[in-house]
Amino acid sequence: MENILIIGAFDRYNYGDLLFPLIIEKQLETLGKGYRFRFFGLVESDLSRVGGKPTEGLEAFYQACNATEENNHVIVAGGEALGVTWHSLFAALNPTYQKVHRYRYRLSKYIDLNAMARRFLKGKTTLPLVFTKDDFGKVSSVILNSLGGSGINKSVFGKYPFMKVKLDGVEYLAVRDRQTVENLQANQVAAQLFPDSAILMSEFYPIVDLRDRVTPSVREYVQANRGKYLFFQINRKNSLGEEAMIAGQLEQVYRQSATELCLCPIGKALDHDDHLALAEVRWQLDSPHTYFDADNIWDIMYLIANAKCYAGTSLHGAITAMSYAVPHVGLKVEKLNAYLATWGLPKNNFAVGFDKLFEQFKVAVSIDQAAYTEKQQIQVGQAKKAFDVIARVIAKGKELHKDQ
Repeated sequence: MENILIIGAFDRYNYGDLLFPLIIEKQLETLGKGYRFRFFGLVESDLSRVGGKPTEGLEAFYQACNATEENNHVIVAGGEALGVTWHSLFAALNPTYQKVHRYRYRLSKYIDLNAMARRFLKGKTTLPLVFTKDDFGKVSSVILNSLGGSGINKSVFGKYPFMKVKLDGVEYLAVRDRQTVENLQANQVAAQLFPDSAILMSEFYPIVDLRDRVTPSVREYVQANRGKYLFFQINRKNSLGEEAMIAGQLEQVYRQSATELCLCPIGKALDHDDHLALAEVRWQLDSPHTYFDADNIWDIMYLIANAKCYAGTSLHGAITAMSYAVPHVGLKVEKLNAYLATWGLPKNNFAVGFDKLFEQFKVAVSIDQAAYTEKQQIQVGQAKKAFDVIARVIAKGKELHKDQ
């Protein structure tokens, strides 16, 4: 039996990160190969109450990768994993260490924060998610699944010169947008292009099934307002100081388009803080609106799937809208702009500034529904192809393992 060791940031409550292991497991199970799955984060965790997978910690991951009797395949599940550091992952988990994170730019002149966090966590590789099977004892293949790297540039490869060798040495490297493909090509690294695997969520979680997973207040709201509301979300980092202008844009949506306002955080982890950003906007918003606190990932998914339109800074908020063929407006964030440029529809294949929210909302809802459905099917088809390739990589690794 093949052991599929899935590693990622599943040990914190962040919507997109929690989706990856769910979708990877379900799609690989459809192939009928009898895989055995294990899920790992930096630390042992159990976020099943909000819809996530329980995780084993880093020590257990290293032990699994070195188990002599096993045939192991490591999948780095997704997200911006290419340049992520031990420091940034640890800061998202540890409230005390977050104080260090606040002063990271100043401290980094004197201290190697990545190395320091790596020592705390007992990491065995220079970067947490950049490695090959040669870094471990008994791994047959390393699979980097639909990663993002729109911000990866030559300076990252300059700081970590081993990255090219490591990325060239994995058995499978796929990225989710053309900007990341180009960024890697500029550093002589080749990657395949496939959509983010979370696009498959509507295949496994149809709206009718989600209804039974959500909290009663969300179920009642959707029943009364299906297709009549804007699902709105922003993160704090990108919206700080622009709350009054954002509130003004939402006022226009409400007053000029007969659209209800539904505000809900998607990311509450460090460097997201959606709940804090939305609190500032709500304070300046005169129009009536409904706020949900994202009690679990199913509430978020169900609210977006039944919305008239999604608007926000969250990449996986937009991907959820795409998966359920819901109109969407991307706001401000680079990785979201890169994804929409690759997989979005004409006239809606870019992220806009907050001051263009209402203008782009009108464009998004004016596009024919059939166009959203067609784009959804293209992405779903491509994502399934990606998993077929992954299955072939695993099978090849299995044969090599037998020969050793």
